[in-house]
Amino acid sequence: MRKNVNKLVALAIGISIISGSIIPAFAADTTQQVSVTTTGAQIANGKPLLTLDDAIKAAISNSETLALDDKKISYQDKTNDINEELDDYNNVSGDKEDFNDDTRDINLKKLKQQRDFDEDVLRQKVITKYNSIVTSQMKINKSAKALELKNKDLSDAKFKENLGMITSTSFKSTELDIKNLQITQKASESALQNAKDSFKVLTGIDVDKYSLEQDIPYETLKIDGSIDEYLDDVINKYVEYSEQLIKLNKDYYNDKDNKVNASIVSDAKTITDTAKANGEPKFTDSKYDIALYSNYNEAYKAYKDDHDKYESEINAYANAISARLTYLSTKLSIDQNQTSLNESKKQFKEQLKTFYTNLITQEETINYLNQSIELNNKKLSDAKLKYDLGMITESAYNTQVVSSRDLDLQLRDGIDTYNTLKEKIQKPWIAFSN
Repeated sequence: MRKNVNKLVALAIGISIISGSIIPAFAADTTQQVSVTTTGAQIANGKPLLTLDDAIKAAISNSETLALDDKKISYQDKTNDINEELDDYNNVSGDKEDFNDDTRDINLKKLKQQRDFDEDVLRQKVITKYNSIVTSQMKINKSAKALELKNKDLSDAKFKENLGMITSTSFKSTELDIKNLQITQKASESALQNAKDSFKVLTGIDVDKYSLEQDIPYETLKIDGSIDEYLDDVINKYVEYSEQLIKLNKDYYNDKDNKVNASIVSDAKTITDTAKANGEPKFTDSKYDIALYSNYNEAYKAYKDDHDKYESEINAYANAISARLTYLSTKLSIDQNQTSLNESKKQFKEQLKTFYTNLITQEETINYLNQSIELNNKKLSDAKLKYDLGMITESAYNTQVVSSRDLDLQLRDGIDTYNTLKEKIQKPWIAFSN
């Protein structure tokens, strides 16, 4: 029995060093005996080891979203080529040609960027699910050990009650504690199964067939310069191509050759009024007398040219009005898009600042938990000594060992939260993908 106790204290004061940070953890939960087969496969706890990197690669291969992104990029590339050929066929040149080329180029780059963003979002989802599975299993293992100890307490309480050493109230209290642990255990098992199901949807992998890496990295975010400048930079990267499209449209529709201003409408009205005053050409007019031309076709052609000119002039005002309205509508749309983008950037920055505040708080919490675990490990060592000297019971010592696991689990959850916040700050599209 004392040998088992020695093992328990070894578990309690186990330390795992990850990314330069000391993260106390139970060896039973975090220490893996990894072996390598002749084929190079890694085996842990009797099962193939599924690393986080391998899980991410599987998710990328399994993602319909990324597959669709690739198709969009391919289609956009082909569409760009066709539209470029069409512009050449229609002799599009000058500002219009440059505008079309730049628009096509930016749209293609934006699709490629979105594909990268979607992959980052997917990576974070896999990391979250992967760590959730490992953490949930650790919580279940901890609860199972706590339940085992409570059942032992219940047996002892039953014995003491029969001897009249405790009241039935104390016995009932232990029974209720066991029921509460059973409820917690069942909820944890359901949560673990949900995490496994979600992981399979993401990766196509049945995680029950594998062992998972149990270490979780922790490296603090270091920012050179001010936080405001840093956040502005990452936000500008996020909206880079949206910004470029707005600027391109703003420049194009502000160019003197592409404006439809009030003077153009006024000139068009004069043209239309003059055409109306002159009246519509008729083939019976004397100016189209066949005798004045070499033949009928020449006379009719002269009439047709004048009539086409009349139609153009009579519609000049209406067409100018329509073009003016379209121009103003386009200008308003550009201004709305710019305003919307500016407001979005402000909201993004406000949210990222909140993330950063939470990150700093989380870092302080992690430091506190590390110190608490260090102190708790010393207390466990003292408790081990007391047990060896017969000053406390085995049950009391074992309960203290299992209870200390809560700190380890809090630390793991805290680091997972920290890492997620850090990713959202460094890559805001993860936070704002929806």
